[in-house]
Amino acid sequence: MHLPDDLPDDLPKPGKLFTLGLITQQAAQKYPDSLFYLDRPFDLAPELGLRPTYAHAAGLVEETAARLYAAGVRPGDTVAVFKSHNADILFLACAIGRVGAVPAMLAPFLEWPTVVTMMSRLKPDHFITDPAVLARAGEHFDALREHAPAVLLAHGEAAGLPSLATTAPGEAPPYPDIPQDAPALITHTSGTTGVPKLVAAARRGTQLPINTQAKMAKLLRYRETFAMCISFVHARTYAALATALQLGVGIAPLADPDVDSVREVLSECRPGCVEAHPNMYLHWEELAGIPDGPFERVRIFMSTFDAIHPRSIRTLLGASKRRSPLFIQTYGQTETGPVTMRIYTRRNIHKADGRCVGFVFPGMTKARIRPRPQDEGTRNGYIQARSSGVALTYVGQQELYDERYDDNGWWNLQDIGYKTRWGCVHLLDREFDQTDGLESLLAAEDSLIEALPELTEAVFVPVGDTVRPVVSTRRDLSLDRAAWRAAVAHLPEVAEPVHVAWEHMPHTATWKVKRNVLSAGLTDGSIPAIPAVPANPANPANPADPADPADPADPADPADPDLDGVLS
Repeated sequence: MHLPDDLPDDLPKPGKLFTLGLITQQAAQKYPDSLFYLDRPFDLAPELGLRPTYAHAAGLVEETAARLYAAGVRPGDTVAVFKSHNADILFLACAIGRVGAVPAMLAPFLEWPTVVTMMSRLKPDHFITDPAVLARAGEHFDALREHAPAVLLAHGEAAGLPSLATTAPGEAPPYPDIPQDAPALITHTSGTTGVPKLVAAARRGTQLPINTQAKMAKLLRYRETFAMCISFVHARTYAALATALQLGVGIAPLADPDVDSVREVLSECRPGCVEAHPNMYLHWEELAGIPDGPFERVRIFMSTFDAIHPRSIRTLLGASKRRSPLFIQTYGQTETGPVTMRIYTRRNIHKADGRCVGFVFPGMTKARIRPRPQDEGTRNGYIQARSSGVALTYVGQQELYDERYDDNGWWNLQDIGYKTRWGCVHLLDREFDQTDGLESLLAAEDSLIEALPELTEAVFVPVGDTVRPVVSTRRDLSLDRAAWRAAVAHLPEVAEPVHVAWEHMPHTATWKVKRNVLSAGLTDGSIPAIPAVPANPANPANPADPADPADPADPADPADPDLDGVLS
């Protein structure tokens, strides 16, 4: 792909609202030489290598937008993207936005039957894929074309389909002018309970997480490299990219979460901020004890999507050699953006509770608890939120959207939790995951991961007629059964654990375990279990766990924000 030598000099001035199609160009005007640190070259432009600049990325967006326009993509079109996992997914979405079309981003790990169902709801004007993804389609490709007849390859050649690689770019498309309440980006839910729902977000809605992160960066005077290993098709990732581009810092968008790959890239770029999915941090704990390790210069660890295990927070904060590192946990959903936030330091981590997801953003979000009939006599109920970030609709499933969004603007997250007297929100379970005998399935899972440092996952799922714990271990090491019995002693009677290799643990693009798929696979034998072996007396050492045992004090107490020295 031939990239333009110069960016247009007539770019619109940055407005108050996020414009996906212009964020790379506007950043490149101010910081053309700032670097991206990649772990694999872009599929769209492999000639850029592993260290492209902001100027290279902006040129890639302009060139790709011109090719899309020449291929027939027009402002207002809906363009579905289902291509191989790589950071260039971000810039393909930007190029679609540059045309003024609406990108609909699909996780590369979705199964083709699921994608066909989602496209029957979306009915996109264009569908972009690539040869590797297309090779998995089989008979489902014909079914796809009933809902998305205009299929375009992002790169390469296959099945005689038109490809951006061979499309002459022609003239650049006109600059987009998208109304603030019109759809600007379509992403999807995790799909842990079935086919993911397509979530349409307006420009105004996508601005909330950018504003939140930009204010935090200003408070902390942040100017260092930002590394992220989060799903490239998630709405959160575009907010993170936009914020980092505004700052002009180095950006490491990691495609490979493997600990060895992560270590290599982070050891070079030495990030000051790292963001990853909670379950990824569990796997990365082994990097914390490495001399001159990749986390030693990190000031800020971030995690969204799910509550994170306190063990991971302690381990990561202990790995940093900065004077006052922070762990920032935010809680929300694709449909809402961030709703609450909790900040941990080395001084307050002993109060960490895995169920605590923090406080709302003053002036931006609100949260309340709406009890269900079965919650009578308790403080538990549905967690509901109000926010400018609430999505416009579920595409093709408006009735489901209406069920969760009431007339007063409250969105039902379908999570069960409670608020403390200080207003701190605690998450107990997803409504669909609750089980008899335990107030919080997630709390029980937390306790197992806290007690057994070799665990990288622990979930309770129905297997046959019994709810059983299913675990994975670091590098699939044997589970110490004696230590296991001690860890479950405080719980109601627990069935014997099923040990599953992480590679066989079904999970979403954000590394949430698909409990229903795991349950079905263990019941019918399609997901193999690792055979039990005699107890291993030598547990793998947890490389960095310097904290005292958890203090039973209420973690929601506002006494000890502990933000002194965070500007160091």
